[in-house]
Amino acid sequence: MGKYRALVLKYNLLRLPPEVAEKIPALLRVQEEFRKWAAEWAKSGGSLPPPERPLKYFAEEFLHAGNALGLKGLKKNGIEVRGARPPLIFDAQLRLSKERDKSRGILVDIPRRGVRIRKWNNGNTITLPLTDKAVELILERTREGGKLVMAAVWIGRSRRSRAVKLYVALTFRREIAPMEAERLLVVDVNALHNGLAWAVVEGERIVEKGVLKPNISKILHLQKVIARLDSVCAEKDERCGEAMAVKSRIWRLLREWEDEAAKKIVGLARQYKAAVVVDMPNDESMRELKEGGYASEKKVFLNFGRIRRRLRGLAEWYGVPYREERLYSTVCPRCGRKMEELPNRRVKCQCGFEAHRDEVPIYWAQRRFPDLITPSFSSSSAVLRITAPAA
Repeated sequence: MGKYRALVLKYNLLRLPPEVAEKIPALLRVQEEFRKWAAEWAKSGGSLPPPERPLKYFAEEFLHAGNALGLKGLKKNGIEVRGARPPLIFDAQLRLSKERDKSRGILVDIPRRGVRIRKWNNGNTITLPLTDKAVELILERTREGGKLVMAAVWIGRSRRSRAVKLYVALTFRREIAPMEAERLLVVDVNALHNGLAWAVVEGERIVEKGVLKPNISKILHLQKVIARLDSVCAEKDERCGEAMAVKSRIWRLLREWEDEAAKKIVGLARQYKAAVVVDMPNDESMRELKEGGYASEKKVFLNFGRIRRRLRGLAEWYGVPYREERLYSTVCPRCGRKMEELPNRRVKCQCGFEAHRDEVPIYWAQRRFPDLITPSFSSSSAVLRITAPAA
């Protein structure tokens, strides 16, 4: 079974060398022209003929990508672009040593530490540098058995900083046999200050359990710095940029922690041959968190959507069964009654059951073990999204 995983490289347009920056307007025009064709193609139900080159190349790669990844949408072509802003899709080659250049649209050249973007404008080539971190991640994909099969390129604004960037998403494919699960790794996703509570369950037995939390004290310190800088900014219109920089630092800390937490969870699942079962907060729970009267450090929230995507993507990449189930934390796993909430996140039922709130989903997993261990897990293999941020 083939699984896909994307590695996104980001380049701030303001930091590109002049010889590259001067080519960006032309690439942006190609992007916008292709998106216009894609919108008309979608309106036609997939009957619109292919455009002239270079758009023809991107149209063919776009349709091929949708079919290869099994994306849902128009029945004829397997993808949906209505209302979307698709990137430019390229065929790609990864050169690890002295392999022959196959003239693909994207050449990732490890020996020269660069990425070449070709086939977009009459032989024009954009050459971008590869950082040591990017090289490390690319080599990690290859060591895991991944092969570079395609790449997506687009110009758009960062959701966080609003800076305009050039994105290159390298998509790797890996053949993997799904793991036969013997246990469950139950994950309860909480607010930032409570972290991710996890436990390995085997029938009625809890094999191991723990909690993953970010550095709350560091985040609290940075919040105090932001509050002080925001005050100066509001009064004197000074140091506003410093406040934004510190906010970005908090975001990066959380992003790094979310990545490491996802790796830890999936690593434990592989170690114990366990299927990952995640209890995500529902919309009502998330609303209560954001509207609750928490202290300042508890007003910073984990990116639940990103954690979900990271856990699912990593689990699928390694063949670990993954599913999301509602495992209640305030409903008694013995009798099904709503439990009373006590201080220090403890809950108690009329039937006598009492536990820490974060441990209740574990008892639900034990109760439902025969049902949850069945192979009715996510089988999606499409990790690449055929949409991109707005330009």
